[in-house]
Amino acid sequence: MATLQRPKIVKRLSWQDMSGPRIHLTRRIVQLQGNKVCADILEQARQICNDYIEAKLERDGIKNRGLSFAFVNSTEKPGETTSLVSTRIQEVGELLELSYPRLYKDISSHVNVRFTSENAVHEVFNDVSSEILSDGLNWARIIALYTFAGALVSECCRDGRNRYVLDIGSWMYEFAALYLVDWIKGKGGWDDLLRAFPYGIRTTSRYPLVLEVSRQWTSYLCAIVKTCFGTAFDFLSFSYKAYLRGMRNVSRKIST
Repeated sequence: MATLQRPKIVKRLSWQDMSGPRIHLTRRIVQLQGNKVCADILEQARQICNDYIEAKLERDGIKNRGLSFAFVNSTEKPGETTSLVSTRIQEVGELLELSYPRLYKDISSHVNVRFTSENAVHEVFNDVSSEILSDGLNWARIIALYTFAGALVSECCRDGRNRYVLDIGSWMYEFAALYLVDWIKGKGGWDDLLRAFPYGIRTTSRYPLVLEVSRQWTSYLCAIVKTCFGTAFDFLSFSYKAYLRGMRNVSRKIST
């Protein structure tokens, strides 16, 4: 005689579950993918991120160390505008590192977080990136966001933790869906960045002869970048401090 078995209890999703941040993000992405302009902006955000990371690792001498670092790239080849924007962001981003070297090194110590898992690194990426844009959006801050992402990946790769940042392009895609896409769409797309930064800014690491002719050239370029970005460049130091304050507040709530 067959015995009846008690059915397994399956937890029903609450309204809180249905309205959680991950559900909100998924709904947001599905909505944006239904709009070709927004979908293109998001794919470009991912592609630009992957391009920046590859250039950053090559610049830091990490790319050729035999590290396993693969990207999930778009199946479509980037258009001419995307390539130009990507190159411009790499140029200006490299100058930001020259102008503010302390802020783009040893990020783990800045935020007092050990990068022991992908979740830990992803959380730092989201939280610090949100702080970077907390006072508003402009192209300078968006470039700074990519520069921060590049520095984060480079640090993880140097420490042998490259597996934690393999999905950095997807993180940028999701972050853009939440915070960037509407603003970029309002500007007419990514090519507006070329209007904000109309001239290619070349660095001495790409053109060593420039350094040999005049070492003042680097200082001149850095001064230009600092002028373009203004005092807003204390934002990264501020972002680190804001992140630490947030972490301390969370710790106090848990302890009480």
